[in-house]
Amino acid sequence: MKFRFTNRLIIPFLLLLMVQTLFAAESQKGLLWQINKPGLTPSYVFGTIHSEDARVTKLPPIVRTRFEKASSASFEIMMDIPTMLKAAKAMFFVGEESLDKVIDKALYTQIVNALRQYQMPAIMVKRLKPWAVVVTLSTPPNETGDFLDFMLYKKAQQLQIPTYGLEKVEEQLAVFDDFSLADQVSLLKDTLKNLKKMPALFDKMHKLYLERDLTTLLKFSIEEMKSDSDNLSLVDAFYKKVVDDRNIRMVKRMEKRLQEGNAFIAIGALHLPGKKGMLKLLQDRGYSVSAIY
Repeated sequence: MKFRFTNRLIIPFLLLLMVQTLFAAESQKGLLWQINKPGLTPSYVFGTIHSEDARVTKLPPIVRTRFEKASSASFEIMMDIPTMLKAAKAMFFVGEESLDKVIDKALYTQIVNALRQYQMPAIMVKRLKPWAVVVTLSTPPNETGDFLDFMLYKKAQQLQIPTYGLEKVEEQLAVFDDFSLADQVSLLKDTLKNLKKMPALFDKMHKLYLERDLTTLLKFSIEEMKSDSDNLSLVDAFYKKVVDDRNIRMVKRMEKRLQEGNAFIAIGALHLPGKKGMLKLLQDRGYSVSAIY
């Protein structure tokens, strides 16, 4: 069976990157948020989920209109071919190191079996870094590869809307590579504990996303990620690097687009809510935010 980089390995960590440790007491509902500041043309932030489900990818008219009329479209990273290839390359060991050498045989066999649903041959599994297994298993298997973020990116290209990345792929990947192998294996073991629950977890997350209930979605994600962990301090450190620190960086970088006005910014939905979420960070910078869908 042919393995396709574009829909099996490339940026499978987008959903995993949408996790945060703290959440606000007040409910935050909405996927499309209007961002205003006196003297600026309003811009829009749209919360996404790594999914190719038609219920997700079929944009409501209000979202589609704001997107198609936008002066620019920004994403967490650019999703062009060079970036995707760079992301794929970073997920593999180089040299003599390999996955089967850093974990025991039983765990390795479990991983090989789990990744079959992602059409990943065993010879490729052997070269994966532990964090790459974590992020792959933390997203539903794709059929088409046209998950929401990638669909929007391609559409922006077709419409000739200027596109921008709020991060470099090297910055995203460094979040994972900065963890020691021991910590990566610990996170991997936590993921495998939840393996049988994954389909039900994906279904629940889709349900909450479609209900546009960001606060509940965030709370559910955090509780599930921590429920079977034996190292909560590691999970907290992971969340901080994966979400909190990146939120600050991306908000700083999106400001140029906001100053230009009429920007459409597509970000993983769980980056938005909470005390350290991007909506709060934007408010702290003097912007008003309001849900319009």
